[in-house]
Order: sequence, then C-alpha cells, then structure tokens
Amino acid sequence: MRRGLMLGATAVCVVSWAVLAVATFGSSDARDGLATLADLLVLVPLGLSWLIAVRVPASPVGPALAWLAAFLVATPAVGAWGAMSGGVVAVIGAGNWAWQLVGFLILLLVFPDGLRWKVLFWLVPVAAVLMTAAFVVTMNYHDVPPAHSPVAVGEALWMPMMFGALGIILAVSVACVASVIVRYRDGDHRTRQQLRWLILAAGAVVVLMVASWVVTTLGWLGEGAYAGFLLGIVVLVPAAVTIAILRYDLFEIGRILSDSVAWALTAVVAALTMAGLVIGIGYLAGRDSAVGLTASVFLVALVLLPLHRWFHNAVGRVIDRDRVVLLEWIRRFVDQVREGSAEPEAVEQVLRDAVSDPQLSLLLTSVDDGRYVDLSGEPVHVPQDAVQVPLRTTDTDIGLVLVSEASARQLRRVQLAASAARLPIEVSRLRLGLRRALHEVDDSRNRIVAATVAERRRLERDLHDGAQQQLLAIGMQLRATQRQLPADHPVLSELDVAVERLEQTVRELRRLAHGVRPASLDDGLATALRRLAPDSPIPIHFAVPDVMPPELIATTAYFVVAEAVANVLKHAHATRIDVVVQETDHQLHVSVTDDGVGGTPSNGLVTLRDRVNSVGGHLTIASAAQSGTAIEVVLPCVS
Repeated sequence: MRRGLMLGATAVCVVSWAVLAVATFGSSDARDGLATLADLLVLVPLGLSWLIAVRVPASPVGPALAWLAAFLVATPAVGAWGAMSGGVVAVIGAGNWAWQLVGFLILLLVFPDGLRWKVLFWLVPVAAVLMTAAFVVTMNYHDVPPAHSPVAVGEALWMPMMFGALGIILAVSVACVASVIVRYRDGDHRTRQQLRWLILAAGAVVVLMVASWVVTTLGWLGEGAYAGFLLGIVVLVPAAVTIAILRYDLFEIGRILSDSVAWALTAVVAALTMAGLVIGIGYLAGRDSAVGLTASVFLVALVLLPLHRWFHNAVGRVIDRDRVVLLEWIRRFVDQVREGSAEPEAVEQVLRDAVSDPQLSLLLTSVDDGRYVDLSGEPVHVPQDAVQVPLRTTDTDIGLVLVSEASARQLRRVQLAASAARLPIEVSRLRLGLRRALHEVDDSRNRIVAATVAERRRLERDLHDGAQQQLLAIGMQLRATQRQLPADHPVLSELDVAVERLEQTVRELRRLAHGVRPASLDDGLATALRRLAPDSPIPIHFAVPDVMPPELIATTAYFVVAEAVANVLKHAHATRIDVVVQETDHQLHVSVTDDGVGGTPSNGLVTLRDRVNSVGGHLTIASAAQSGTAIEVVLPCVS
C-alpha cells in the first residue's frame, strides 16, 4: 500500500515536471525564474520521502512527504496546462492554489506515527475542492474567455461564497495545527522530540512568509522576495521531517526551539514597544524630534534583556520542559550544597534522578594517583564496553559518568546535568582527597605513637635488665669488698657512701622505668587503675570491667585517669572521684568525674587532650562552676 502511494506520487511529479517543461520551453509565455526554481526544488522532498520509505518502510511519513511534493508541483502544472489549452482547465488552473496546502496539512495529520483524526483527513481535500470551486464560479478572469467558465454567478453571491470557502479552509488548517498540539501534549518523549523538529521548521516558514510580505510591501527584491519562503516550505520542512524520523535526537532540538521562540517573541514585543514609544514620544516631543527616537531606543534596550530572559524561561517550561526541569533540579541541589543543607556526595543520586537512569555511576579521578574511585573512595575498574561521559576542566581529568543508554540525546542530557552539577562533583573529589590525606596523617600518627610506646617499653626493659642490674651488681661487689676489710679500715665509710648512692640511683631508675609505662598494666587495665586508689586521700570509686584493649589504648587510658585524678587532687577540693570504663561498639569510653568546685576551662589539660588525639580519640570536658568536673574520653578499641 505505502509503496503504491510512493510510486503514484512520483508518477504525478514526473508528469507535472513534463507539463512544466513544455510550458516553459514550448510557449511564448515563459514562466519566471522563481517559479522554475520552486519546481526543481520539489526534487528535495521527493528524494527525502524515498529515503524515509527505504530506511523506515512502516512509517506513513514517507508517502505523506511524497504527496506533499506531488501537490506542490502538480498545482502549477495544472495552471500551466490550462494556460496552454484554455477552456475549463484554464479556469480550474487559475484557482487551484489551495491544493498546495493539501500535502502540508495531510503531513501534519500523519506525522510522526500515523493518522489519528480521520475526519480531518477527508475534510482537507474537500476544503480544497470547495476553495477551487469558489474561485471558478466567483472570480472575474481577465485572461480566460467568459464562455469557458462553466458557471456564472451574480455579484450578490460571489463575495459570500468566496469568504465561506476561505473560512472553511482556514478552519480545517487550524484543526490540523490543533491535532499537532494535541499529539504533542499526549505524546511520549520520542513523539515530542519529533514534533519539535516539525514545529521549528513550520515556525521558520511562517517567519519567512511574514518577511516576504514585508519585503514585497516595501518594494524590495521583486520576485525574489518569496525565495526564502519557498526554500522553507520546499526544503526546510521536508529536511526537518526527515531528521525527525531518522535521527530525532541529532541535536538538542528542544533547546533550539525554545531559544528560537523566545527570541522571536522578544523581537516582536520589542518592535511593538519601540513603535509605540516612537509614536508616543514623537507626539509629545515633536514629530521630527531626535530626542524622542533616542529615548525610545534607550527604553527598549533597558527592557530587552529582562524580557528575553522571562520569555526564555516561560517558553522553555512549555516546549523544552524536560531540560528546564533538569537544570532547575540540579541548581536547587547545588544551592543546598552551598547552604550546607545537602551533602555533595549525593550528586550521584541527583544525576540519576535528573536523567532518569538508575544505573548511572559517577566515578572521580583520585587526586593522589589518578585512579578512578567511587564516591566512597574505593577504586573502581571501568569496563571497556561501558558508555562513558568524560568530565574535564581545562587540562584536568575530573572523572567519568557511566550511563546505561548510548543515545545521542541521553549523552547530551548527561553532559548538561554534569556541567550544571560541576560544583558538588568538584567538592566531592576534593573531599575524597582531603579524607585520604587525613587518613594517612592518622595512620602516620598512630604508627609514630605505637613506635614511641614500643621504644618506651624497650627503654624500660633496658633500664631494668641493663643499667639497673649492673648497678646492683656493682653494689654487691662493693659490699663483698667491704666485708673483707678490717673494721677500722679508713675506706669503709667511703664504701658505705658509695653503696648508698648506688641504691639511690637504682631507686631513681626504677621510678623512671615505671614512669615510661606502668608495670601494673601487665596485670590488666582494671588492676592498674585500682592501684591508684591507695595513694589518693580522696575516695576513688571504680566501675571498671576486665577489658583487654590493645597496649597503646590501655596505656593511654591509664595515663588519662592518672592525670585526671592528679588534677582533681590539686585543684578541685572534691570529696569523691568516680572512674567509669565501658567498652561498646569497638570503642573504649573512659570518664572521670568529681564533686569539686568545677570551673576548669574547656581548653585546659592540654597534655591530656594531645595524648588522646594522638591515638585518634576524642576528649570532652564539662566543668560548670560549683558543679564539679566531668572528663569524657572515647578511644578506638578492638579487643
């Protein structure tokens, strides 16, 4: 069926070109150059219709476009035939211009996926027949003998008949345009994208037609005034229709159409405003006042940019709503990130929602080694066949967006969304680098602290097993020598002094060794802490379970409690001290509270705070006046 329609339209075009060729070269009344150009340009829609028919055989647009070409070339062919033969054909040919609209209106009804309003499909040729009939019976043809007119009507009837036929064809044309609007409103994304191509081309044809009228009114260009309009109807519309069927996502047609309509509305309103201001100010300041013209131009310039912005936003919400909503969604998220009410790492989910791709993945380039990582910082292997949208700033590779759909439109949407979300993407990347650097600093600090503790234990062991034992051995040798001397030997008193000093040195070494690391920790943290109580003049109440934290954490907890207790004894004037130790969720919680005078500043106990921070812990001090002091410490711990 569709192939037969294509062949029929092609046959009509061939016959019409033959008639026009005879009329052009075989008649003394040669046709003008513009008409000849229009006849030849009909090859464009005919060729494009065959391209669509071959590439998409099931599409009704191919036959519709072919008959658009057929009607465009057949209408002047009938007129040329009538001019040569005379008679009834001459009368019909002089008034058959309405048939040039038939192909375009049928194209509106079937584009892009088939006929829906069948009544209109039959009303289009009926309206054309009525329009032709009205011309035949009502027009006063100067170059056709009256005897050749099949019907003659009086003056009282021809005006109502003419305006009635014009009203019918205008109503049918409006209904065809309305069908496009309804189809756009009810269509899916693909249908809307295809219709935008047609709307853009049709709008351009209207603009070119109005421009042709203006140029003709001004007496410019002569017969060439309508060249732009003919190119639009014969070339631009068929080309747009072909792109819409074969490659509807070739360009960001929604944005192009939205911008074009916004600029057109801005130009029209600005021109009307300009005209009104010139007339008004000219009336007030004088017809030939240059001041009036200058003031009008200045006022129009003031409102032009805000006016275009308003039109751009308003038209975009109607024509290119998907893109406008996408940008607003992301810009709202960017504002929330700036305000601190949203985390920048949520950008991946925002991009998924914005482009309707739940499989979208955002990978960032690591600041340190250039590898691709996810938003948690974990390295990710990028599959070779993945659809990738690279993210770059100047010469810096920021990351990749992996998408599940490789269509040109989807890739453009992802690029647009990623560009709008550049701030949270950059912030997420920099925060990953910062967290990695802080993690490395923490690891380095923990290694240094662990090495320090190990070195302290080695020093304690060396003092105990090395210097201390040697000094004890020397003291014992001196005592043995002293026993071998007579009781009245003068060296005995000096040996006593030497042995006493050695004993003092050994006691000092023991004190130093125990200060490096409490030896009581060998029996566990709970035992070591409870051994602080006998030396305290204030009762210390312990709630310490038998936990076995790592060596570094146990040593830190011990010194936290010891220093906190010492601080209470020195400054708090307390009557009670409570020490509580708990292990929960791989953390060791240590608290030391008293009922003293309080008032310890939050930045006090600097040494204690530094010791806790060195192992990745956290310390808080609550010390209101006359309410005592509470020191809370949380240490990382895996028993």
